[in-house]
Amino acid sequence: MTAETIETTGVVKGNTIVLEDDVPLPEGARVALTVALEERSAEERREELYARLEAQGLISVPKTPPERIRETTPIEVKGKPLSEIIIEERR
Repeated sequence: MTAETIETTGVVKGNTIVLEDDVPLPEGARVALTVALEERSAEERREELYARLEAQGLISVPKTPPERIRETTPIEVKGKPLSEIIIEERR
């Protein structure tokens, strides 16, 4: 029996490992698998989550980078606070 080593990466989806490369494996081939979990930062996991949610149409991620968003100062408005007006209208 001869063994050929093929190195590739993949992602676990349910009970299946989906390979990122097109590896020519015949149906029913027996393979040995070595698993090395990749450590990802919290930022990488968050970006992946946002990308999945956006692809599903559940959220819309702003395209403006955070460093380009300016801080705004609130303006003074005369009268009652908006929250009080809403509560009064609902009664």
